[in-house]
Amino acid sequence: MVQQEAFLNKLAKKLGRERKSGVTPPHWESQPYSGMYEDKTKEELIQLFIQNLNTLNTEVDRVNREEFGAVLERVIQKFNVKSSVLWDDERLHGLQIPSTFNSKGIEHLVWNSSTSEAILRETAARVDLGVTYADMGLAETGSVVLFNGGGKGRPVSLLPPVYLCILSEDSIVPRLTQAMKRIQQQMPQGLPACINFITGPSRTGDIEMDLALGVHGPGKVHVVLLK
Repeated sequence: MVQQEAFLNKLAKKLGRERKSGVTPPHWESQPYSGMYEDKTKEELIQLFIQNLNTLNTEVDRVNREEFGAVLERVIQKFNVKSSVLWDDERLHGLQIPSTFNSKGIEHLVWNSSTSEAILRETAARVDLGVTYADMGLAETGSVVLFNGGGKGRPVSLLPPVYLCILSEDSIVPRLTQAMKRIQQQMPQGLPACINFITGPSRTGDIEMDLALGVHGPGKVHVVLLK
């Protein structure tokens, strides 16, 4: 941190001015996108979210919390899960996910900053399944939004071949516009280390425009939407 401050101070001096800090958001007289989807009910937004995920080859289960255990067991069987890595997140612990893995004999690691980074990354690259709890969902694109940092490591959703994402249907917003407003509202409390917007399985068309899934991330994504 000392070296960083010295470097930034040196840059400011070269520019002939004092160091600047803080960001003042611009004020826009017109916000043409803020009113989109205002005519949609909450249920219509949820259905749009599910529809867009299905278009992205992503299966969605919309269930009560009491039904989650059965869905998790079906995901384990469907993808033949033998190992997993998951966030150190109270929302996941509340769903009894580690307990279920223990009862099924599934090797699993809870992402924890007290564990060495090398072990965490090696495990995330090796296991069958990554599990996180999303902070928001975007109805317009079927995207999920993850606040990363601490026990919520990015590799959990990026490295395993199968990614299980859980989120509350109350967290679904119409589009990126509303998501950015929520993020901006959180700024006084401090932003997470990283914010990921994930839209379906990893895909690329770089090789002769031939669409390939799972080249640089999970090839399968399963979303559980909690009522």
